[in-house]
Amino acid sequence: MGDSQRVAYLNGGWVPETKSSVSVFDLGVLYGQMVFEFTRTYNRKPFRLVHHLQRLYNSMQVADIDCGLTMDEMYDLTMELLERNMHTLADGDDFGVWHNCSPGIQTQYQDMAPQSSRPTVTINVWPISLFKPDQWIHQSIGMDAVITPQRTVPSKLIDPKVKNRSRMHYRMAEVQAARIKPGSMAILVDDDGHISEGTSCNVMLVRDGTLVSPEPRNILRGVTRGAIIDLAQALEIPFVETNLDPYDVYTADEAFFCSTSFAIMPIRTVDDHRISEGIPGPVTQRIIDAFSDDVGIDFIQQARELFDLPEPALAH
Repeated sequence: MGDSQRVAYLNGGWVPETKSSVSVFDLGVLYGQMVFEFTRTYNRKPFRLVHHLQRLYNSMQVADIDCGLTMDEMYDLTMELLERNMHTLADGDDFGVWHNCSPGIQTQYQDMAPQSSRPTVTINVWPISLFKPDQWIHQSIGMDAVITPQRTVPSKLIDPKVKNRSRMHYRMAEVQAARIKPGSMAILVDDDGHISEGTSCNVMLVRDGTLVSPEPRNILRGVTRGAIIDLAQALEIPFVETNLDPYDVYTADEAFFCSTSFAIMPIRTVDDHRISEGIPGPVTQRIIDAFSDDVGIDFIQQARELFDLPEPALAH
């Protein structure tokens, strides 16, 4: 690892990462009225940063949050933060980037906190080598998944297209998945029993050579999901969005999770139903190769080198 003395942006200034704290009186803590984005770099260049920031500002608009910065200013601060911390990054590693925005301190508590009239804005980075290292090996051997009793919060309550910190349902789904099948990842369904998403990731299937996604009404429309749809179109892989039942997942030819953090994670089983004999499947592999070309790095090989993972063996 590189030098660990990273700095973060907090409410108009640069502070040591260890000092980038949020008040207990912040509305993001008290009510979860905080929106955020997570992006990352590939080859030390931010991936679709404009797309992430556009979604962040859309989320702020819906959540009635004015962060006091234009999107161009937020972009410039993000690039400066990366530059300020680049010397701390070890060779071969990349950064994850978090943006968090809330209205700040709740009105009746403003006297208890300094500079309490301003909104809360934090931006911080950390090496992807610190992100759930036990997950990366599954890019080569496939991830087990469980459809959990915990369901997605319906869009009529809190629209999932707003990326917010009110994430108890995601956490409960993770707890349930770990209890049902240790080491697995969760898949949630909506109120109608249709497949929605994972926790902090999207779910996609391959059926008869066609890439299939749940309808976007009850999911976070992921930036990496969007990039994969663009790549599928360039590869002339048919793509459809439709309602999916658990049966459709159990009988899919291939399935994978996609997320900014790990990009593409093949799924080998769902509720102990075997999805594919080959991991990754042929269509998934085409998308992985195209994604690697697009971002300028073999992200699976990068993970193997960062975590000293073995070369993949044939799936059984």
